[in-house]
Amino acid sequence: MLLNLKNSIAAVVVGALCSMAGLAQEWKDRAEYDLVVESIGKEQNPKTKLGLLNQWKEKYPDTQFKDTRHGLYVTTYQQLNDPKGMKAACEDWLKDNPKAIGAYYWLNLLTISLNDTSADALASGERAGKGMLSILDESFEPSKKPENVSAADFAAQKETFAGIANKTLGWVAMQRNENEAAEKYFLEALKHTPNDAAVSLWTGTVIAKQRKVEKQSAALYHFIRAGSRDGEGALPAEQKKQIAAYYEKSYVNFHGDRGGLAEIVQMARANPLPPSDFKIESKDEILIKQEEELKRTQPVLALWVGIKRELSGANGPTYFENFKGTLVPGGVVVGETKVEKFKGIVVSSSPERRPKEVVLGLSSPDMSEVTLRLENPMPNPIAPGTELEFSGVPIEYTADPFMLVFDVDNADVVGWPKPEPPAKKAPSRKKK
Repeated sequence: MLLNLKNSIAAVVVGALCSMAGLAQEWKDRAEYDLVVESIGKEQNPKTKLGLLNQWKEKYPDTQFKDTRHGLYVTTYQQLNDPKGMKAACEDWLKDNPKAIGAYYWLNLLTISLNDTSADALASGERAGKGMLSILDESFEPSKKPENVSAADFAAQKETFAGIANKTLGWVAMQRNENEAAEKYFLEALKHTPNDAAVSLWTGTVIAKQRKVEKQSAALYHFIRAGSRDGEGALPAEQKKQIAAYYEKSYVNFHGDRGGLAEIVQMARANPLPPSDFKIESKDEILIKQEEELKRTQPVLALWVGIKRELSGANGPTYFENFKGTLVPGGVVVGETKVEKFKGIVVSSSPERRPKEVVLGLSSPDMSEVTLRLENPMPNPIAPGTELEFSGVPIEYTADPFMLVFDVDNADVVGWPKPEPPAKKAPSRKKK
């Protein structure tokens, strides 16, 4: 792992802030100057440079340029690709200067990149995040702006540092399964560093882990943001592809279909946080709205849809036991309507000439859902497509394929066609 901020504004600002303490300070002697400026400053080999830094520390333990030396230790360990060395150097730095913004900066980055989730490491990361936030205003006072950094860049870097600290604190809370606290820190991080797709991914993760239905819309939004964002702060292409597959499946499972997803993707690409009134309707919410409308416009069908849903579910057997053997609908009130009979379309009947069993579709004319077992055979056939009304006593059912069987008194069936009258015989002619 190599943390590299070469050519970034962050590196310029951190370096300037680290060395500012030396602006009004002096070298102990010419030998210190030569060691630091001529030897350490010009040395390109990081191993050799580390040895020279140790010489400087040994010969001049009380140098007036301690912050500069600490900063050089950190960047030298960085060049050696030694993150643990960087962390130890930062901790030494804070012992000499508890307000060293550079040390806090690197410790925050290292907390996440080292991915050490031990209790001690997480406690260290929490101290780093809170420590940097505590000195942020003081460190970025306008009077402390380096000459080679513009006012706009200086202010922007303060925002970046605030984002980094909150990201660290959120990551620590996430590792501890403190998901609500993590959510709070991650949302704050996104306010300061809106392009960080990793934070969007983690925000979605900790919200989803809370398992609160009212927060699922927000969780999906942040997953969509993480999986669709391009440009600065975006995740690697392969990871984005995996996240996109996940949020597409999750969206359909939650919402019921892909309707509205494309519009949300466009919104999430442009905005790190959803609007305050953002909401994705769940399929259950949609179904409830549809059922309320159905109750108002088609109460008989609404009653049947509710019964079928219950019987098709995991608790279907228990639900069936509660109304088996009773006359249904039985005058149940749906909305403002008292329902006395169901309505269905004949799918088939048997025997053909004098049916005693009729199969109906109640939700759709081509769907076999109900079987009527009549008390007595009907006197004449019935054609498929005929509408019947009926009430009866449920006696058995299967969930897959779905079929609910009723015992039905012939008198409780309405709409059966009347038998055709017998054909009249032609009058006979008498012979004269």
